[in-house]
Amino acid sequence: MSQPDSVPLTFGQLSVRRIIARWPHARWPETYLSTAVAVPDGCPPERVAEALSTLCRRHESLRTHFSDTPEGPVQRVRPAADRVEAVTVGLPAGASEPEAIATARGLANERIDLETDFGRRFTVLTRGGRPRYVVIVADHIVADGFAHRRLRAELTVLMGGDDPQGREWLAQTPAQPAELALFQRSDANAARRQAALGRWAHLLETLPPEVFPVPEPAEEVPGRIEAQLRSPGARSALASGAGRLGVPAHGVLLSLTSLAVAAVTGTPQVVLTLQSSNRFRPPWHELVSSMNQYAPLPLDTGSPPAGFGRYAESVQGAALQAYRTGSYDMDAVTELVRAERGIALGFDHFYNFAAHDASSAPGHTGAGPGRIEATRPHRQIGPRLDVKIRSGPEMPIVVRADPRLLPQPRLHALLAWYDEQLHRLAADGDLGMDAAVAGCRDAVGRREVR
Repeated sequence: MSQPDSVPLTFGQLSVRRIIARWPHARWPETYLSTAVAVPDGCPPERVAEALSTLCRRHESLRTHFSDTPEGPVQRVRPAADRVEAVTVGLPAGASEPEAIATARGLANERIDLETDFGRRFTVLTRGGRPRYVVIVADHIVADGFAHRRLRAELTVLMGGDDPQGREWLAQTPAQPAELALFQRSDANAARRQAALGRWAHLLETLPPEVFPVPEPAEEVPGRIEAQLRSPGARSALASGAGRLGVPAHGVLLSLTSLAVAAVTGTPQVVLTLQSSNRFRPPWHELVSSMNQYAPLPLDTGSPPAGFGRYAESVQGAALQAYRTGSYDMDAVTELVRAERGIALGFDHFYNFAAHDASSAPGHTGAGPGRIEATRPHRQIGPRLDVKIRSGPEMPIVVRADPRLLPQPRLHALLAWYDEQLHRLAADGDLGMDAAVAGCRDAVGRREVR
């Protein structure tokens, strides 16, 4: 499909550009995403180079420049090159995949100028002169987490490896961001645009100004701490408890997180920020680009339905509504908020659930508490509270926080509270809301929520 030389940004790209633009340039690389792809044994350097070139030919996002114009930001897709530039770095003997990623990220600490450079960097890590890993580091505007998974799968097959999903994707002609940008602004998408903007207007009309929306901070102050809970027992407890309640695991942990945010901030009315993948409609659902957008979720924890199960059910329903209207024109929403509230729009209290394998966990065995460990977040700026639930047998619950809001001892106590509540849910079949809230207040050092 022929496109103009330049087109507007997709809604996902626009959100990334507007949010990151508020941050100091030196902090931009902290937002870059990375993935390491193992090079199959026997794959020569020439095949690695050709595989990267093919990847860039297939996905226009990897060869797009972004710039501002008087009419707004635009993207310009450039012709595919015969050979793609990649940096080659030798690895020490025995280096693991995490060490490989760390090595490549260290080479990507300089900000990418998206107007003159493509928003990705390829590094080929060698050992004994043979390629062992290809590491892709990309600005979030180029590829979100799903897009990285697609690039990883396709690159594996292009280098001679085995990945069934990668083979399936390579057999398709991929959709492109420029096509999506034009569709999102077309008459065919007008009803969805209006519905998304209408939800923001409804929230502004029905919620008090001190609750919604979160204002943009006057100054982004760097400095974040992080810790994670690793608990196979909590994972199996979540699967058991969610099954008994009839509420998805996502909704159970989101409900607990809303109680945590209320305790940490000292107010029963909270606004969480969900991340809508916006990957619901073909052909855009498997696009290599940034599709994620922030979806605000206001909740009142002060007068919940009786019992945690009823509360979690209502929270999950509200979250689904937020996700459904999570694709919107960031500039239009920002303009609406400024007109109605006279403030710049901000976001805080993030929740990101990626433990989609949690429902397949073995039945709850009453295993003991998990382990809590301090980690150092790569990103030292952004939301004051950011909760991520990752996949895997230990289901890491990762909380990144501003220590001025939640000091490290309280952060660790909060993670212990998550662990305790999930085990209690599996054992008792429900939670007493008053006890859960009181326990969380004790963990974070708040006597009451006002």
